Amino acid sequence: MKIKLSILLPVFNEEANIIPLIEELESVLNKMGWPFEVIIVDDGSTDGSWRVLEELSRAKSYLRVICFRRNYGQTAAFDAGFSVASGDIVVTLDSDRQNDPNDIPKMVEMIDQGYDFVAGWRLERKDGFILRTFPSRIANSIIRWVMKTSIHDLGCSLKAYRRELSSELRLYGEMHRFIGSLMEGMGAKVGEIVVNHRPRVAGESKYNLSRTLKVLLDLVTVWFMQRYRTKPSYIFGGIGFALVALSGVLGGFVIYDKVANEIFVHRNPVFLIAMFFALVGVQFIALGIIAELIIRTYFESSSQKPYLVLKTFGFSPNSPRDLYKQPFLADVKGLEGLAPSCVE
Repeated sequence: MKIKLSILLPVFNEEANIIPLIEELESVLNKMGWPFEVIIVDDGSTDGSWRVLEELSRAKSYLRVICFRRNYGQTAAFDAGFSVASGDIVVTLDSDRQNDPNDIPKMVEMIDQGYDFVAGWRLERKDGFILRTFPSRIANSIIRWVMKTSIHDLGCSLKAYRRELSSELRLYGEMHRFIGSLMEGMGAKVGEIVVNHRPRVAGESKYNLSRTLKVLLDLVTVWFMQRYRTKPSYIFGGIGFALVALSGVLGGFVIYDKVANEIFVHRNPVFLIAMFFALVGVQFIALGIIAELIIRTYFESSSQKPYLVLKTFGFSPNSPRDLYKQPFLADVKGLEGLAPSCVE
């Protein structure tokens, strides 16, 4: 029977939560009546989670397990899961049982109504305010301002996707936090729904403030890839020309000082600043040209296209299908440590 729904769970040291979560998921999914699979990516757990998963995989025919050799992070786990999901709709959620599986039917219903992507919004979070909620709100505000996204809770893992879009995502770093923005950039119809957030009842949180810095660094990368991926010379060249123009203005001021106030160049520090801006500006322009050459070489050598195709009409069955070769957001997938043999 064709799989209609794929549930994707990243797991890292959640031995005490796995069985209760699977039982809760099974209950909810059986009530929906859709053929489903549950894909679990063990992100290098060291607490025995993989042993629990090995036993469960023998008892649950719907369970698929991928085992990483070491801890690569939640983003890599999502990327691995997306690459093997076979359901028409893919739903992701955390394995710490703070996301409520009972919200899944509502999200799937929104996908059926025509949405391509539905994000969960933890309006009432059950986390510590100082170390979890407050930093998350700050990060969300910064990301929303920079990326111009309408999604409120970018850190919520409970999300639903159409598989034709989730399979196009290429994730690395901490980019799972930018999935909503990436979906908007792909032209998806994006929705949002308030979801139930529960307190953690077992295990320990893996979140720490160091991840906030990683998110902000990845924000720069995602912003650049979204805005200037196919035209890097626009930003580098724009900065370069602005610096050259500023150098010209400062140079004019130096000439004016010489003529009007008889201040010679060697006694005027503004001249050195003008020369510095001119040199840096030329370097930025050259960097933009080099980036353009790299981008064009990438697209031509990898046969990737700088666009996404929604659908086509009027093509014969024998027409070339190169139109459907889709672009990657990045080449680095972060899965070089994927185990060659995994429990299924």
